[in-house]
This record gives sequence, structure tokens and C-alpha cells, in this order.
Amino acid sequence: MIRLRIVPTMFLVLTSIFCFDVIALPQKLCPFKAPVGEAGLRKQKATKKVQPLYPNESLKNGISGKVIVDILVDEYGKVPEAKVSQAPDELTGQAVVDAAKQWEFKVPPKIQGRQICYSSTLSFRFEIRNGKGKIVDDPVN
Repeated sequence: MIRLRIVPTMFLVLTSIFCFDVIALPQKLCPFKAPVGEAGLRKQKATKKVQPLYPNESLKNGISGKVIVDILVDEYGKVPEAKVSQAPDELTGQAVVDAAKQWEFKVPPKIQGRQICYSSTLSFRFEIRNGKGKIVDDPVN
């Protein structure tokens, strides 16, 4: 009797382990990436824009300059990946990454039946005028 109870239990445990492994396999994010110029992406495809916030610590330390973040727009028009490529400090870079991940775009089209994604940049200039921080859109291309 005990043996019969153990076998079904082990079967369920092994089945759930294998099922979760199959489900949890990482999928390649956007295998087909199309580079898109930032100005065109902002103007023609952006449906939701979020302005970054000037970090208090950066403002207090007089940090200003340009931040460029590389982004990936997925097949749903969301930004799952954003990575700093240039920033005057870590805080301003992180501020743009946080904002970029909230942007939304028109869904990229399918080309020859394959879903594409966009790779591009988002760029902002952090400025200090009269002791106050200002962030200006500054598209690269």
C-alpha cells in the first residue's frame, strides 16, 4: 500500500519539475531587431513618453551633461531593455533608464511574416540653470 502512494506522488513531483523547466526556459527576446533613428522613433512611433527626473544628489553636486540610453522596443511596443551608453554620473543614467522603461511605442510590424523589434536610443540633456535642474530632449539622430 505504501509503495502505491509513493509512486503517484513521485510521478506528480517529477512531472511538475519537468513541466516547470519547459515553461521557465528563457526565450530569446526579439530575434529580429531593426535599428531605428531616435528622432523618427520619438516622433512617429512613441505613444507614451515619460520624462526622467533630475536626481537630487546629482543636482546638489552640480552634475550636468548628456545621457544616452540604448533601448529595445519589443513586439508589444514596450521597452524591456534599457542600458546606459553615456552619462555624466550613475544617477542621471539610472533616471533615464527608469523613464525609458515606461515609454510605449506603436507595435512594430511583421516583415515577411516575422515579428521585428526596434533598437534605438533615448537621449536627454541634464542642465542646471539658476540652481534648478532642467531636462531637455536631445535626440541623437
